[in-house]
Amino acid sequence: MLIFKKIRWKNFLSTGNSFIELYLDKYNTTLVSGDNGAGKSTMLDALTYSLFGKSFRGININKLVNTVNEKDCVVEVEFSTNNHNYMIKRGLRPKIFEIYKDGNMMPQNATVKDYQNILEDQILKMSYKAFCQVVMLGSSNYIPFMKLSTKDRKVIVEDLLDINIFSIMNSILKARISENKDKISIVINKINVLESKIDGYNKIVSRMEERSKKSVNTYLEEIEKTNSQIKSLYEEIGVHKEEIESFLKSIEDKDTVFDKLSRAENIEDQLKLKLKKIDKNILFYEDNNNCPTCGQDVAENHKVKEIFKEKESQKKIKDAIELICDTIKSIEDRTSLINKTLNKVENIEAKISSKNNTMFACNKYANKMKDSIEEVSKDREELDSEMGMIEKLTIEYDDFDKRREDLISDRSDLEVVSNLLKDTGIKSGITTYYLPIMNKMINQYLASMNFFCQFVLDESFNETIKSRYRDDFTYYNFSEGERLRIDLSLLLAWREIARLKNSVNCNLLLLDEIFDSSLDAVGTEEFLKILESFGEKANVFVITHKSDQLIDKFENNLHFIKKGNFSSITFKLHKSDE
Repeated sequence: MLIFKKIRWKNFLSTGNSFIELYLDKYNTTLVSGDNGAGKSTMLDALTYSLFGKSFRGININKLVNTVNEKDCVVEVEFSTNNHNYMIKRGLRPKIFEIYKDGNMMPQNATVKDYQNILEDQILKMSYKAFCQVVMLGSSNYIPFMKLSTKDRKVIVEDLLDINIFSIMNSILKARISENKDKISIVINKINVLESKIDGYNKIVSRMEERSKKSVNTYLEEIEKTNSQIKSLYEEIGVHKEEIESFLKSIEDKDTVFDKLSRAENIEDQLKLKLKKIDKNILFYEDNNNCPTCGQDVAENHKVKEIFKEKESQKKIKDAIELICDTIKSIEDRTSLINKTLNKVENIEAKISSKNNTMFACNKYANKMKDSIEEVSKDREELDSEMGMIEKLTIEYDDFDKRREDLISDRSDLEVVSNLLKDTGIKSGITTYYLPIMNKMINQYLASMNFFCQFVLDESFNETIKSRYRDDFTYYNFSEGERLRIDLSLLLAWREIARLKNSVNCNLLLLDEIFDSSLDAVGTEEFLKILESFGEKANVFVITHKSDQLIDKFENNLHFIKKGNFSSITFKLHKSDE
C-alpha cells in the first residue's frame, strides 16, 4: 500500500520562503478552508508537482515559482510503500529532482525522463492520470472518468488492475515483429544472391574438371612412402611414451620421498643439537661444584642425580639418531633409484625428440611433394580456389538458411504472444473477471448517495445507464448534481478496486470544492457517511468554502490565510482534543 505521510513546500505559488508542512496520515478526515486566493488548492498542485513534475490545475511550470521571491521553489513529499520509506524532492530555480529511498538518494545516472519513469513505474506504480482518478477529485481542470476518451479510460483501468504491463509488452512486441519481418526479408534476399553465385561457380568448376590433367603419380607415390615412414615413427614414439609412463608410474612417490629425506635430515640436525646440549650439561656437572648464578655449593648427590638423568636422555637421543640415520639411508637408496629412473626417462625423451625431428622433416618433404603436384597441375590451383569459394558460399548459404528457419520460428512464437497480448487476450480475461465487481461497486456507491440507476461499463469501458432500470440515458442526460454523484461513485469504486487488487492502493483522498458544487444536502450527507466509513483505511482532505456548515463533520481543520503576498496555515484542534 502507498501511504503518504508528509508534504511541505516553500516559494511555491503564493507560499513564501518558510516551509508550509502538512502531515497527511495523522487524521482520517481533514477540512481545508480559507478565502478565495488564500492557497487552499496549493496542496493539490504541490503534491502532483512533486510526484509528476506538473501541476494539478494546469498551471505552467515556470509560473509555480513565487513571483515575489522568484527562486528556491521546493516541494518535498514523504511516503512509504513495499516496506521502504521514500522522499521526493523537486524544485525550480534551481531545478531539483531527487528520489531518496530509506534516507539514501537513488542514483541519477539516467535522464530526467527515465528517472521519472522509475518513480512512476517502479515506486508509485501509477501514472498521473490514474493518480487523478484515484487520489484527487477537483473542480478545476479535473476531467471525470466519464468525460475521458475510450483510450484514456482504458489506461486508467489498466493501471488500476495492474495490467498495463501487457500494453507495454504489446508495444515492445510490435517492434520485435516489425524487426523480425525486416530480418526475414534481408535474409531471403541474401539467400537468393548466394544461390546465384553458387550456380555460377559450379559451372566454372565443371568446365575445369573436363580439361586434361597431367599425371602426378610419382609425387603421389613419394607422398605415400613418406606417410608410411611417418606412421612408423608415430608408432615408435607411442611405444617410447608408454615406457616413460611406466617409469614415471614406478616413481610416483618421488616428490614424497624427497620431502621425507628433507624432513629426516632436519630431524637428525635437531637431535644432534639436543645431544650437544646434553653433553655440555654433563660436562658442567662434572667440572663444577658451585652454581655460577647464585654462587652456592652444588650437592654431590644432586650432581650425580642430574648427570644420571642427562645420560639417560643422551642414550635415548643417540638411539634416535641411529634410527633416523637408518631411515635416511633407506630414503637415499630410494632417491638414488628415482634419479636413475629419471635419467632413463630423459634418454627416452631425447629419442622421442629425435624421432619428432625426423617426422617434421618427413612432413616437410611430403608438403614439398604436394607443392610439386600443384606446380604440375596448374589448373588445380584455380580449381581449388573455385571449389573453396563454393564451399565458403555453401557454408554462408547454410548459415543464412538456418537463420531464416530460426526467424520464421520466432515469427510463429511472436504471433502466438501477439494474440495473447491483444485486447481480446489476457487483458480481456482479467477485465472480464473484474468488470462485474466494478459495476457492482459503482452501483452500490450510487445507491448509497440516493441515486438509483443501473450503471454498467462494458469491456471497452463504454457506459450504459438505465434510469428507473429501463430507460436508457447517457451521462450528459443527468443534472450537474447527478453527474457529480456518478463521478464520486466511480472515484470511490476505483479506490476500492485498487485496494482489493493492491495495484495503486493509497491512503490519501483529496477532494477540491466537491461540496461547493451541485451536490445537494442529501447527497452531501450521504457522501460524508461514506467518507466516515473509510475509518483508518484512508486520510481524506476536503477543500471547501462551506467550512461553517461542515466543520463539525471532520476530525481536523486546516485554515489557509493570506497575509500580504504570502499564504500560511492555522491549525484547529482535533475534535477529540477540544
